[in-house]
Formats: sequence, C-alpha cells, structure tokens
Amino acid sequence: MKKKKIIVVIGVLLIIVLAGLITSYIDGGRVSNGHEPKCTIKITSKDGSKVTYWGLGYKVVRYVSVSPSEPYKNNRGVKMGSWFMKYELVSTINSVDDFYKTVLTQYNDIRDLSENYSTSDAKKDNCYVIGSSVNDKLFSGFTSKYNKKKDAFVRVVHSTTEGDVIITDVLYDSINDKVHIVTDSTRDKYASLEDRTIKYQSYEKISVWFHGDVRYWVAYNGTLPDSEVDETDDENFFIITSLD
Repeated sequence: MKKKKIIVVIGVLLIIVLAGLITSYIDGGRVSNGHEPKCTIKITSKDGSKVTYWGLGYKVVRYVSVSPSEPYKNNRGVKMGSWFMKYELVSTINSVDDFYKTVLTQYNDIRDLSENYSTSDAKKDNCYVIGSSVNDKLFSGFTSKYNKKKDAFVRVVHSTTEGDVIITDVLYDSINDKVHIVTDSTRDKYASLEDRTIKYQSYEKISVWFHGDVRYWVAYNGTLPDSEVDETDDENFFIITSLD
C-alpha cells in the first residue's frame, strides 16, 4: 500500500511539474508578444495599479497605465518570473534608487558600470556619445518622444578636456511630465572629491538652448534664460551637453 501511495504521489507531482512547464511555456510566449497570460489566476492590487497573474511555479507582474480594465498592451511595465520574483515600479521619482526602477531604466543602472568605463564601451552600449557620429540619432529619437509626451530614456557620455568620462542619464517621465537626470562624475580625476558623485536632479522641461554660436541641450525649470546663466544653480538650469 505504501509503495502505491508513493507512486501515486510521485505521479501527481510529475503531472503538476509537467503542467507547470507547459503553461509557463505558453504564457511566456504570450507575454513576450504583448498578450495577457491565460493559464493563471489574476489578482489586482487594492489601488488598481498592479496586476499579478499566478501560474504553476511562475507569475507575471503587470503595472497598468490607467486602469486594470484597459488593454493589456497599455501597461507601464510587465515582467515574468518565479513566484519569488520581486518587481517594483515607482509612480514618482525622487532619488537615484527610484530612477532605476522604471521600465526604461531598470536594466541600465549607472552604478553597475565599470570604474574604467570608456567612450568605446559607451558606443557599444548604444549610448549618445558626444563628439562621435555613432548613435547620434539617439538625441533626435529622445526629442521626438518627448515632444509626443511619451516616456524616453537616453544615456549621454562625454569626455572632459583631460579625457575622463562623465555619464548623464536622462529620463522623461510622461505620467508626471518631468525630466529626471542622474549624473555620474566619479571618473573625473580632476574634479574635487566632493564633486565626484552620482547625483539625481529633476526639472520641468528639456530643450535646445542657443547661447552665442553654440547649441546646448538643457533641462530647466520655468523659462529659458535669454543671456548668461549661473551654472552653479543646477537646481533650476542644467546643461546636459553641447550639441556643437
């Protein structure tokens, strides 16, 4: 009798595992193609911002844009993994940690880059490298999305006069209509120690600013200045890079 019970238990477990593999494969294909998983139990959070689909050994987490009843493809972010997977998206960004919890930035944490990160690495990583024609369409791509009020992200990399790399991550958050910027100056050997930091800032707008014969890409609050600016007042005006 005991052997029969063991065989039955093993058989049931094998069926469950096999069912889990099959349903995971089916739902994995659906999710990767932008479709809602079917072989799951759907649970919506109390505030309606998050939907979790529980499957056999796996789950799909979806953050909605407006309402759980809207089309599945309108989600702000979706991820599939095991039952123990952690996946969080922030609704508001107020820090470096928040910055890298969005759909566009979650796999691009600036803090994960090598200390020896170079412009050559940046070109390979599809960054907007100043002074190079490689990936120069990234600027126009970001601007186009920004003008259409769509989420956008770009990593801008430029070298100082001495050849050290400065990295600036620029994110447009369409939900809150804000521009968020993280600047990594830790590789600038000629900067003072207190300036070799990874700093987060947010602004109301982003635009091209003409100063003299030079075009600058800037983020700012209020209105663009007509003449000289106080570059130390980076809380209201920040030069991302020169475009010329």
